[in-house]
Amino acid sequence: MGTTDRRGGKAPSGQGLIGRRGLLLGASAAGLALAAGCSGSGDAGGGRSLRVSSYGGNFEQALRDHIYPLFTEATGIRVESMPQPAGLQFLLQLIEANKAGQTPMDLCISAPVDVMRGNAAGLWRTYDADRIPNLANLPDSYLTRRPDGLAAVGAVGWYFTMVTNPQAISPTPASWTELWAPGRRNAWGLAGTGAGPMYEVTAATYFDGPEMLNTEAGIRACVAKMAGLKPNTRLWWESEGTMQTALENGEVQGGVYFADVAETLIQSGANLEVVFPREGPVIDFGSWCHPSASTKTEEAHEFINFMLTPQAQNLIASRMNAPPLIRPELLTLDDTVRAKVTSPTTPIATNLEARRLHMDLMVQEFSQMLAS
Repeated sequence: MGTTDRRGGKAPSGQGLIGRRGLLLGASAAGLALAAGCSGSGDAGGGRSLRVSSYGGNFEQALRDHIYPLFTEATGIRVESMPQPAGLQFLLQLIEANKAGQTPMDLCISAPVDVMRGNAAGLWRTYDADRIPNLANLPDSYLTRRPDGLAAVGAVGWYFTMVTNPQAISPTPASWTELWAPGRRNAWGLAGTGAGPMYEVTAATYFDGPEMLNTEAGIRACVAKMAGLKPNTRLWWESEGTMQTALENGEVQGGVYFADVAETLIQSGANLEVVFPREGPVIDFGSWCHPSASTKTEEAHEFINFMLTPQAQNLIASRMNAPPLIRPELLTLDDTVRAKVTSPTTPIATNLEARRLHMDLMVQEFSQMLAS
């Protein structure tokens, strides 16, 4: 089982949030060839087609098996699905391939930090919002706009929640403060990248919220509080697979992890419990991006319009254990699915502005805290 993260393996300094989709969703960099022979047209087999890359493993398989066939049935557009590594190295390779006019896919999923990086590099083609009427289903917070148009459209969300082994942690914790509890020495596996969700967890639990991260003083205050986690942390993980192994072999009693992956582990027999703390889980999301070297603009618009339908979003929830992004009143989820993909309390939004302004500082301060 692969261990490449859904936001890209071991996060290099300055990457932002942990690379998303791996472990159960794992795809290696070799899984998507960014080679000079790739073409921007890609109509093997004839007819209308679209090459779509997404985070690999169970994630990509669920899209390929349950959602893409419905899109093809509705539009006649065949989808060539491919697993996608993530992270800075993948993005840099994609930028170079795109400059050469040889992008290997027509659409891909990017985390917000990589959407911003791609915009700066001229990687993403803008969308014509008038050609995507179902944009009305999506809150504006999941749209990335720039002066010349719409650059990215929310694809799928994910929660960072607390997970615990109920045999080791009882009763079930109700708050993120449990991570700091004196009786939990060496208990936890916590996200260990310098611009990861521990900033939001700490800011929402002990301060006035993630807005504090907009200032250098706020970042340093948050890091000082995070230092109190060190005695309780057995593993600072940068790879989802590393944390998966630690959970399965009992190396850690719980910690901070992805709710959708934890649910998949539970379905596979792992002794885990997903906990939505009263302060809320941290929510992050990936967006559909359209490399500018792709010529499949009509098909890309049709694909995104379909993916914003209640039908597609209900399947994302039920087949992928992931929070759908369209407005909740449009969804028809049964109670079991709803409990897995919605938080009983308002989620903590990732502070993307702080990472745009201060990502290097966030990484530096976090790394110094761990090393001290």
